[in-house]
Amino acid sequence: MKLHVATNWDLDLIDNLAQFPVSGLYGVSDHSIVGGGRPSFLLQQISEERIAEYIKKVHENNMEFSYLLNAPCMNNMEYDPHYHKELIEYLQWISDIEADSVTVTIPFLIQLIKEQFPRLKIRVSTIAHVNSVNRAMFYESLGADEITLDVMINRDFKTLEQIQKAVKCKLIVLLTDGCLFQCPFRYYHYNTLGHASQTYQQFERNYVDTCILNCSIIKFSDPTEVIKARWVRPEDLTHYEAIGIENFKIAGRRMSTQWITQSVKAFSSRKYNGNLVDIIQGFSMSHGGLEQKDPNVKLSETIGKESKSKLVIDNTKLDGFIDFFKKQNCIAMCNACSYCEEWAKKAVILNEEESQRYVESIKGYMNDILSSREFGLAAAKPKEKVKSGLEWDSETQRIFDDLILLSPPQFQQMARMAISSLAEEKAKKRESEVIENQDIIDAFIEGTPGAFQADMREGLKKHGLLEK
Repeated sequence: MKLHVATNWDLDLIDNLAQFPVSGLYGVSDHSIVGGGRPSFLLQQISEERIAEYIKKVHENNMEFSYLLNAPCMNNMEYDPHYHKELIEYLQWISDIEADSVTVTIPFLIQLIKEQFPRLKIRVSTIAHVNSVNRAMFYESLGADEITLDVMINRDFKTLEQIQKAVKCKLIVLLTDGCLFQCPFRYYHYNTLGHASQTYQQFERNYVDTCILNCSIIKFSDPTEVIKARWVRPEDLTHYEAIGIENFKIAGRRMSTQWITQSVKAFSSRKYNGNLVDIIQGFSMSHGGLEQKDPNVKLSETIGKESKSKLVIDNTKLDGFIDFFKKQNCIAMCNACSYCEEWAKKAVILNEEESQRYVESIKGYMNDILSSREFGLAAAKPKEKVKSGLEWDSETQRIFDDLILLSPPQFQQMARMAISSLAEEKAKKRESEVIENQDIIDAFIEGTPGAFQADMREGLKKHGLLEK
């Protein structure tokens, strides 16, 4: 086992980690010309001189250091002569302070660094979403020495094994990621984070993290999503080592030295008898003081209510959980499977009353954002719907309007458009000019995402459209 661990730039952290099988640390200042995967306000401000001293101490403890250059987009600054020159000077400084590697997302930067700074090893960031044999081979051909794999394939052992066989470069699995499985916000989120940590950013590196808000609504409304997330238990590292993967990443740059050390200790010992929320990121925004650091007051107030939900993932109840994924194709069959739902009932504990309050507070804030009130504007008036040539039965229309309200406020407009369009398709297939109850029943069942299916079906039952 070799662990690659995030740093918060605390010198004591180096001493703490020296007792564990830590191969290296990684980090970056609070902002850079390239940017990274965290907003500036969450990260420790640190001078170039202190960074150089820190890396020197890391080396004195027989560990390596990887400097992060992992934003997925530089707004094309890399191609402007002025900023390109500054980029080269920055890379030269990283080389001069003897960082061992750089963690990169943008393919052009990999090629550039390989050409001009061959001393620096290239580690591909998990933000590059390397999730297939072909993509891994492409990055290796660009010059990658190490690849941090897309966390979404953490439980896809067939793909992991085939990537391991196909490339010579080192593969790293990120253990502590609590993002939603196949998260629809993930690409956009990392893009916003990259711009929110770049030195030259016209909006002063500030942004509203709607991705975290949406993510929290889903997780705290449906504990199954907590289990679906692609974190790895300390007890399950042997399954990865069995296919030849022995390098593992522990994230947590915004976290305290105590939190990072606790996480490293748990994975080093391959056993943890506590709450996985305490060693894995993405479930508790209050861990690491996000509600104190975010300059957006409303987001801080909302996140501050999260801790009352008392989310627990009881790791002692998850023995044997990983075995199922040796044979299951989650990409193709998640909608037809209740495996994670059954394990969530066993292992996830949540204060339902407080979590509901938390979710409602987020929904209220999201409604302010989506109505443009947060930006000092009145909500735009909806455009008149284009007539489809079909009529709605009046009772069907009333039930449809009631059922749409079961969707989170931020999704209601989209749901109304998608479900009504499906209902119209159903009526046309019946060669009817009137949309009736059966049309909306079929449309809701077909068009409602899995996380909201239970509420939708309860709504249908309430209106007598499904048998109880």
